[in-house]
Amino acid sequence: MSDLADFRTFLDSSPSSFHAAATAAARLDQDGFVRFDLADPAGSLPAGTRGYVLRGGSIVAFHIGQQPAIDAGLRIVAAHTDSPNLRLKPRPLIRGNGWVRLGLEPYGGVLLATWTDRDLGIAGRVAVRDGLGHRHALVAIRRPICRVANLAIHLNRGVNDEGLKLNAQTQLPAVFALENDDSAGDPVRRLLAAEIGCAEVDVLTWDLGTFDLTPAAIGGVNGEFLFSARLDNLASCHAALAALQSTLDGVPASTSVIALFDHEEIGSRTSRGADGRLLEAVLGRILGPDNT
Repeated sequence: MSDLADFRTFLDSSPSSFHAAATAAARLDQDGFVRFDLADPAGSLPAGTRGYVLRGGSIVAFHIGQQPAIDAGLRIVAAHTDSPNLRLKPRPLIRGNGWVRLGLEPYGGVLLATWTDRDLGIAGRVAVRDGLGHRHALVAIRRPICRVANLAIHLNRGVNDEGLKLNAQTQLPAVFALENDDSAGDPVRRLLAAEIGCAEVDVLTWDLGTFDLTPAAIGGVNGEFLFSARLDNLASCHAALAALQSTLDGVPASTSVIALFDHEEIGSRTSRGADGRLLEAVLGRILGPDNT
């Protein structure tokens, strides 16, 4: 597979930050990286160790070099897995006038007008009851499940001169269903339960967003362009993975690290954002207890 084809596959496999991190983890697994849990007791990491820590939509991976990191330093590449989109609200159902719509809210720097009249799927992570606890399930509904409908021009005569201006609270809800017997109860939980394969009552909550179903494509008269959603910043995530994979022919002189963070679009100040302590904790394991 060419680098460009591989990049397109990565883009299409990553409709949410959770999927981007999981896709990266699956690729690292194939390259002999081992998943670490920061809750496990710390131990020495000899030269050549390949590992990663996965936390939601964030992943930090490393390849330990021949020289101690405390002396040789670390080579670190950072990027972010999240992209601007429209997220489902915690209580998204809006009913009225025979319609069922989904309440959506902007996530990150969204160009709202570009999200109208598109076939939208839903992707992200769902918390599911599991005995007395819970587990997380990734969901990617890859069919046109909803749409933010635009008005016909005779209902918005000035749109071409004034631009499309959308009220995020009143004009972003997406068409989801018509009210009928099938839409009674909670159709969102029913949809998610069917996708996951669990009981509807076991769907506890979610962190879900919409995504454009149009796959990444080569365009331009000479095929010189790549058209895709989520280029910001999956392009850098893919490049970071490729850079780390380039160290696998042997043991590098110094330790290589990639940090792919979630929540950059909303300021990074979360437990799995760049301002959190995930990278610090992983670097602490690499350096060892005597050097942190």
